[in-house]
Amino acid sequence: MKKLISLFGMLILLFGAVGCDKLPFNNNSSQAQSSQTEKADVSSQSGAIASSAQTSLVQGNQSERSNSAVDTSSLTQQEVMNQGNAALSTKVPLMLPTAVPVDTGRHLTSSTNSQATDYKVNFYETDQPADLNSKAALKGTLIATVEGTEYKDAAVAQENISGYEQADTSNYGELLDLGHNIKAVADAGLGHQQLIWNEGSWCLRVDSPTDPAYQNKEYSDNKQLAKNVVAYLDDHLLPAPQKIGVININIWNQSHETTVEWQHNQMVYQVSSHDPMIALKIAVTMKFCS
Repeated sequence: MKKLISLFGMLILLFGAVGCDKLPFNNNSSQAQSSQTEKADVSSQSGAIASSAQTSLVQGNQSERSNSAVDTSSLTQQEVMNQGNAALSTKVPLMLPTAVPVDTGRHLTSSTNSQATDYKVNFYETDQPADLNSKAALKGTLIATVEGTEYKDAAVAQENISGYEQADTSNYGELLDLGHNIKAVADAGLGHQQLIWNEGSWCLRVDSPTDPAYQNKEYSDNKQLAKNVVAYLDDHLLPAPQKIGVININIWNQSHETTVEWQHNQMVYQVSSHDPMIALKIAVTMKFCS
């Protein structure tokens, strides 16, 4: 009997030992699985963070590139002038303006044409920026035209400037006082009324209709316009002609045009505009291009 009890006790101890051996194994397996799951979660989180960081970096680089891109939608006046200068292919000495009046909110552009002995630049203003010599530029509002033409010699160049005269103020009893010690001779005939005066090497003429029905509405008073021209030129210097220069201001309703034309050596330069004051404002900024 004692032997049986002893044997039964030994069997219980044996089964208990086997059971303890399995417990640590199961715990290790569960911990390993838990560890692997945690590692997967960490790896997934790390991947998500890395992906987010990479996305932010790409977006940041794109934003930086976008912010650093050069805005070519609107050029400065000097850049427009430089473009026009570069587009002209001619052998003659170039003169171009350094400033062109443009209405607020509008854009300056131009078209060019040149040959070996002459060149021409049309300046336009547009609602939207327009490239040099583009169709959009040609559809803009013409502000002014600048031209230069070379002749055989200075004498021939001078001959191609029409309308110069030295106003004879000594034979007129009544002259128009334009201010700044300048007087104009008034002459009328065939429906025209002309005011003529001289300033240095320049001859200036305002041609208007005697019939008010044909007068330009913006400049309906020829005498006041002449006084405004004299006052402006008292503070602003025109280019110095080598011999002569002529300013013809036509303020007829259907054919209003102002030309500023002068001779320099064998060259004749000209600025023209529908607005007399704009023509003058451009002419006083004309400079030789280097």
